[in-house]
Amino acid sequence: MTNPEGVFFGPAGWSYADWRGTVYPQPPPPRFNPLAFLAGQFGFIEVNTSFYRVPGLKLTQGWVEKTAGFPDFQFWIKLHQSFTHERQLDPLMIDGFRECLRPLEAAGKLSGLLAQFPYSFKRDEANLAYLGELAGHFRSWPLAVEFRHQSWLEDGVLALFRERGLIWANIDQPQIGQSLALTALATNPDAAYLRLHGRNARDWFSGQGRDARYDYSYSASELGRLGDVVARLREQAKKVFVSGNNHYKGAAVKNLLQLKEILLGRRAAGRDQ
Repeated sequence: MTNPEGVFFGPAGWSYADWRGTVYPQPPPPRFNPLAFLAGQFGFIEVNTSFYRVPGLKLTQGWVEKTAGFPDFQFWIKLHQSFTHERQLDPLMIDGFRECLRPLEAAGKLSGLLAQFPYSFKRDEANLAYLGELAGHFRSWPLAVEFRHQSWLEDGVLALFRERGLIWANIDQPQIGQSLALTALATNPDAAYLRLHGRNARDWFSGQGRDARYDYSYSASELGRLGDVVARLREQAKKVFVSGNNHYKGAAVKNLLQLKEILLGRRAAGRDQ
């Protein structure tokens, strides 16, 4: 299936046991590779493993090799949790993270980096200063920044993003407390980002783990409204990256493909009018 012009879809991660028999064939055929399988269906993938540990060069080179048959396929690499959740800028960790990007960059497969901050990271002077310092360390690559607390949705912050070329990560998440609502903002004319987390309000802050939090499948009407957001982003940026993080049992893969069909259908209807 082709993509809507300028819009790229990709799941967040690919190593999920519950994708066997849902996303991936079960039993898998000989020499089956999940990453190559997804590269045949999507334009990019958002790497989760780098959030938990800095990948080695052998691993990132392997990603290049496994997707070599899809030369346009890209990666967005999530920054390590020490940068976003522990708020530590250890020089050795920074150097190691930069180094792991080299094979992807050399192959032309690195679209950018993603800094995913937690709900507890609220806007204040200290956190603004930290954000600026973090962005400075990774200024060689496009940097998308995700906030989950609504205090960041402020004109001064958006002006800072535009000034420094940072990419505002629009997110769809359950609306609880001071959670950031869905936006359609592009602060960098080259790229916009939309992350779909699902709307499982019951389990979002339950502490039952990652699978429970992201156990959600979007309805057709919800996807239709998300399609409107994608269209608004496309009006503002050359490229729009749509990531599906509602990964439990492959809902992200299903929903992304459905969203792609919706957008392609709208384009075809517009052409026929």
